Amino acid sequence: MCGIIGYVGDGLGDEMLSPLLASMYQRGPDGDGQHHDGSIHMGMRRLSVIDLAYGRQPLLSRGGKVVVFQNGEIYNHYELRSELEAAGYTFKTRSDTEVLAHGYACWGIDELLTRIDGMYAIAIHDRDSRELHLARDRFGEKPLFYTAAPGRFGYGSTLLAVSALPWVTDKFDPQALDSYMALHFVPGRATIFPDVCQVLPGERLTVRLDELTITHQRYYTPSLESPHRISDDKLCKALETAVTSRLVADVPVGVFLSGGLDSSVVAALAARANPAIATFSMGFSEKQVDESTHAEAVARHIGSTHHTFFFDQNHFVTLLPEVASALDTPIGDQAVLPVYWLSREARKHVTVVLAGEGADEIFAGYNYYRQFTKGAGWRDRLDYLARLLRRRQVPLEHIDRILLDDPPATPSGFPLLTSRAERHRLIHETVDNIHLWENDLLEWISRSHEPLQRATATDIGSWLPDDLLVKFDRMAMAHSLEGRAPFLDPRVVSLGLALPPSERMSGDSKVALRRVASRWLPADILKRPKQGFVLPMRRWIGEWFDAWGGGNTYFAQRPIPGIDQEALADIVDSDLAAGIHRERLLFAVVMLAEWWHYFAAKRASLRQCF
Repeated sequence: MCGIIGYVGDGLGDEMLSPLLASMYQRGPDGDGQHHDGSIHMGMRRLSVIDLAYGRQPLLSRGGKVVVFQNGEIYNHYELRSELEAAGYTFKTRSDTEVLAHGYACWGIDELLTRIDGMYAIAIHDRDSRELHLARDRFGEKPLFYTAAPGRFGYGSTLLAVSALPWVTDKFDPQALDSYMALHFVPGRATIFPDVCQVLPGERLTVRLDELTITHQRYYTPSLESPHRISDDKLCKALETAVTSRLVADVPVGVFLSGGLDSSVVAALAARANPAIATFSMGFSEKQVDESTHAEAVARHIGSTHHTFFFDQNHFVTLLPEVASALDTPIGDQAVLPVYWLSREARKHVTVVLAGEGADEIFAGYNYYRQFTKGAGWRDRLDYLARLLRRRQVPLEHIDRILLDDPPATPSGFPLLTSRAERHRLIHETVDNIHLWENDLLEWISRSHEPLQRATATDIGSWLPDDLLVKFDRMAMAHSLEGRAPFLDPRVVSLGLALPPSERMSGDSKVALRRVASRWLPADILKRPKQGFVLPMRRWIGEWFDAWGGGNTYFAQRPIPGIDQEALADIVDSDLAAGIHRERLLFAVVMLAEWWHYFAAKRASLRQCF
């Protein structure tokens, strides 16, 4: 796990690299590495997880002509190393990054990406072909941003570092703002800045260094197979392999254990491979939202070394700005607060944690999916069919929008924060009716074979990489903790998406996963409904704005570029007066305002170092 950064262009010297690396210290407190070759400058901050003594990057191949930096982990690097050694390559380290260097030299970029299993953001400088290759893992577990201007190009693991490059402006992208105000995150290739983009999950970029031309290629998109029966043995084997492969490390590894099905499966399988593994859960003072006793029961059953930490809900006012500053990119997910707290406490014991991210999207765990199943209540089904008929978009391939007004949701059922009319009132500049990020996602979900598969695919292509994995990565890395998600093993994802609807949601959610989990977990855990982090957000939001004297006063001191301050304050104050019914929206705008307040100050300070 590391943070990587690089830039190319005449007139851009090497003096910028060290301050940019220092800005991502938390992603890699154990050292750094740099590479300078004419107009190209590359670097990394290292969190030592594999080959602690000798794994410093860059790692080289082809006599120093291939230069590789990586943020992430390659889980099958031992197997690939054996293949490469048989092909005549000699290794100087045990690092997985050296496997990438020799793998690129041996197989080329396309075959290398096909072979590796991991979470990663990779930068490869081929000094012979004068190319820079960038690649992001299949589901977007690791961030990778880039920016281009005439004669200049930059990339990196953090929005802060990339946006600090001299040609990036402070302007907010109105299209990205529109998305954020609808979803509480910015989806797809876009970021909040029009000058900075993201490499998409499963995508690689090639930059021709002499011309600085960029080509994009999607090397992986999850398959949407026609639903078919999958044996429990096959699913069990895939899950076991996914978890055990993600235990590889030369440092202590633990598991986030909430007590729900997903994390309990991961913890149970991890404990079989690593007896007495450390597990971590978060407790809350309100019994109706506290799952810590269930987590402790799972820990006793699997024999893990368990740690319970209690979330201090009285520190919301001081914790929220700290979390917003650590986010790097704005998201309005309320669960960032306890995940930040849990990551901080877990880091005192381990350097790597496994978690259950992805299981709800793969195996159908969210309640809003019920409207797409035969097991839904008759009212849900009738309401859903009525909405489809009003839009006259019953066939799967005819869904033509992601942000819908009727119903106010995405095609997965994920509820929106605002209507299109409200967003037009809030955002100064006119935005297009169709967002560019929608095109690829719409084309992919149109290949789905039934409504539930389409719904879960929509979330895998949006909510998962652009909110859930952002939250997991940023909150963990704020404490130099590496987070891994076994459910995002491509084999597990492929099997989950191919299950018949009745094996995903029919009465119970995650039907097949619950059934196979009975091999490792007791019945009382398997029968528990999904709970998740439920926080007293209405009370906290009320206390927050009371402390500031209301929405008008707050947004006067925390303005959001591109947002009509008076219109936003009116919406906020109206909801506060009505008793706070839109806490998701209010939390999202507070997170955006707080994020920008601290981000702008950090970026200005960083630019002064150049």
